[in-house]
Parts: sequence; structure tokens; C-alpha cells
Amino acid sequence: MVSQTCDQCGATVASDEQFCPNCGAFIDPLKPHSHPPLPAPPSGNVISVSSDGNYEEFSLESTPPEVEQATGRPARNAKTTTCPSCGAVNPASNRHCQECGARLDQAPLPTAPRPAVQATAGVRAALAISGLLFLVILVALFFNIFNGDGTAGETTLAETTTTAPVVIEPSEIEIIDQTCTPEGIGSLTCSNLTSSTDAEYQINWEELSQAEGDVTIRLTFRQPMVVTRIDWQNIEDPTRFRQNYKARGLVIDADGSISEVTHELDNTPGLQTVTYATLDANWIEITIQSAWPAELVDDNIWQEIAINEITVWGRPANATTPTTSGG
Repeated sequence: MVSQTCDQCGATVASDEQFCPNCGAFIDPLKPHSHPPLPAPPSGNVISVSSDGNYEEFSLESTPPEVEQATGRPARNAKTTTCPSCGAVNPASNRHCQECGARLDQAPLPTAPRPAVQATAGVRAALAISGLLFLVILVALFFNIFNGDGTAGETTLAETTTTAPVVIEPSEIEIIDQTCTPEGIGSLTCSNLTSSTDAEYQINWEELSQAEGDVTIRLTFRQPMVVTRIDWQNIEDPTRFRQNYKARGLVIDADGSISEVTHELDNTPGLQTVTYATLDANWIEITIQSAWPAELVDDNIWQEIAINEITVWGRPANATTPTTSGG
């Protein structure tokens, strides 16, 4: 049988094989292939058949070619291997099945070693910092345990002190001194304004107004204060209240205040609140510039202004209290 040449690797392939036994390439039976030249017939007895070119000449005197070379199939005693895909018998030297082209050698192909895990620069930096911190912790731990003399060291936590502002609610401000002009009539003096009793402060308003004078009251604090309001206490008894003159127009000033504040009191007995605010004041000063007139009640009318009490409300200017926390 005439053999043919593999177009892929140039190996000699039997004419009835569809795949090259050397490289496994497909052999197209319809494609013309080049045939290797036949050797010149030797002299002697020669049998030659050349009707269709399917048989080659050989000499009876020469040794017949190996069956494997002529047919592409292994000789009877040659080593063979079976195709795991189609079951065809192939010579042991074949790397691919000559019937189906499957790979005969099923040994695992060599593979490249798995590359090491590639860490990014950020991961490497984090690992380096973690390692350094771990080392520092170990050193500090050993230092504390063995404090140079083989004894366990003592760890002392420093106490930290923090100061946080605590807002103090306004309360009645302590008055350490009060000065009035005029001072008052008899025992009805200026000190009665802050005595927290029913004692009154009185002056003759008719005489003072005729002289075009004012009543000035100064109240001094123990420390700089933030003033928030002033409570003004008139006589509570309605009859006596109407029989006397009552303070009306006020001018309020304070230590360090930029400008004075004016306020008009109501013509009513008892307590009324004067809205006033100032910062960091050591004293406030109240001037009475006008008064509500006295009224004739029960055939009585008086010439005096009568004031029962004046109370100033606020808080210290430095209203912070330190709070201590240990760590």
C-alpha cells in the first residue's frame, strides 16, 4: 500500500490513515499528497504492478520491508499502545492516535510553579507597621515585667484633669454695700433696701422735686457679676401705696457698661421685674428721675416716696467649675 507524507510534520503516513501518528494532524483523503520517490528496482527477479499505482515494486531477492513501514501498523511483535479515545492499536512510538488523532501519552503536562501572592504597596506598609507595633508592645511588656532588677515593675497611670465650663443658674446677688442720695428719713434709710425685711426706704419727694433733684441708689457686689434682672418691690398695702409717691422713671447704669438703660415702672403695688443685663459688673446704679403722684385716700396723702426692697439677680462672671477625671 502506498504511503503519504504529513503536511504538518513531514512524517510518512499510511494511505488509509486519517491522522498523523507523529503529530496528530488530520490527513485529508481528498487532498492530493506528494509521495516519496520509489527506489530503483534491484536487478534480478522483480515483481512490478503498476496498474493504478497502489502497489510498489520489490525484489524477491531483497528482504521485504517491515510491515510497520509499509502499512503504518505495528509489527506482530512490536510494542503497541491503545488509544484511550477510540481504542485503536498504535505503535508505542506514536504520540497521537493514527485513527482519531487523540493524544496517546496521558502523563500530566509540566506546569509552571504557582506565582507567589503579590501584595500591594499599601498592604506591605500595613504589615510593616503592624510588625513594628507588635515589637514595641513586646519590648514595653518585658520592660514593665522586668524593671532591670528582675522584679515586676509597677505601671502607674497618670491622672488627667480636664476643666469643663459649668453654667451656673442666676441667683440673688449678694450686696456688700448700698449707698443712697439722699440717705433717707430717720430709720427709713438706704440699708433697708437690701435687708430682706418689711423695713422701707423713704425720702421727701416733694422737697426733692422742687429742688430739681434725683434719688440715686448704688449697689456694690462682692465680685464681678453678670446681671440678668432687677426685682423692684413697692409697698404691698394698696392704701398706703396710693397715699405715697411711687418711683416711675428709672435710669440704670453699671460698672463697665457702655450706655445707660431707661425703664418706667408700673403704678402698681408689690413686686415687678425690671429686665436688665450687663457683663462683668462690680456695681449697678439706679437713678429715680420721676414719680407717680400720691393720692388722697381716707383723708390722708403723703409727701414721701416709699420703696420696700431691691433685689439684683445674676451669676459670677467667671462661672466655670473644674471637673477632674482620672485615667
